[in-house]
Amino acid sequence: MVDAASIVNELWFLPVMFAVVVSIVYFFSNKLKIKNKNAKNKIVSFSAGVSITYLLLEFFPRFTEGALQVHRLLFLSVLFGFTIHHLIEKEIYIHHHKHGLIKMLSLEENMFSYIYHIVVGGVFVYLTRTSIVEGFLYFITIVSYTFVSTLPTKPHQSVMKSLTLASSTIIGAVLMTIAYDYVPLWVHIFLMGLAIGVLIFTVTRHHIPFGRHGRADYFTLGLILYSALIMASWFV
Repeated sequence: MVDAASIVNELWFLPVMFAVVVSIVYFFSNKLKIKNKNAKNKIVSFSAGVSITYLLLEFFPRFTEGALQVHRLLFLSVLFGFTIHHLIEKEIYIHHHKHGLIKMLSLEENMFSYIYHIVVGGVFVYLTRTSIVEGFLYFITIVSYTFVSTLPTKPHQSVMKSLTLASSTIIGAVLMTIAYDYVPLWVHIFLMGLAIGVLIFTVTRHHIPFGRHGRADYFTLGLILYSALIMASWFV
C-alpha cells in the first residue's frame, strides 16, 4: 500500500508546476487592462474574499502550529513582513513629490513583488511536500492574489523585464526544491511568516475595497466559497 508521504515525494515537481502557472498569470495579467470598472471591482472584491479567508482559516493557523513547534520568536517574521512593506511604502510617500511618486511606487512594487514571489515559490515547496491539499489551497490563493496585484500596475514595455519579474516564483520553487533536504524547519516557518505578513498588508491595504468602492456581495461570495473549500479539506 502506498502511503501519503510516498505520493508527495513522487510528486516533487508539483510545486514547480504550481509556480509555473503563477508565473504565467503574473506575466499575462500585467498586460491585461480591464476597462469595465464594475467587472474589475467584482474580480478584486472576490479575490479579497478568497485571500482573507485563506489567511484566517488556513495559512495563519498552519504557521502557528509550526512556529509553536519550533520557537515563539518565529512569530516576529509575520510582523517583519508586514512592517517592512509598510515602511518602504510610507517612506516613498513622504520623500517623493507627486510627479515622481507613481514611478517610485511602481519600482517599489516591482522589487517587492519579485522578492516576495521568490519567497512564495519556496513556501509552495514546503506546503506541497507537507500536504498536496495544503499546497493546492495555497496555489489557488496565490493565483488569485497575483492576478489582482498585477492588474493595476502599468504594463511593462520590455518583454524581457516582464519575463524576469514573472520568473521569480519559479526561481524560488526550483531553489527550494534543490535545497529542500538541507533547509531546517525554522527557515520554512520563517518564510511562511514573511509571506503572511506581506499578504496581510497587501490584502488589507490594497485589495479589500473601502467605502463605496468594490462589491460586498462578491467579497462575501469569495469568502463563503473558499471557506467551504477549506473546511472540506479538513476532512480529507
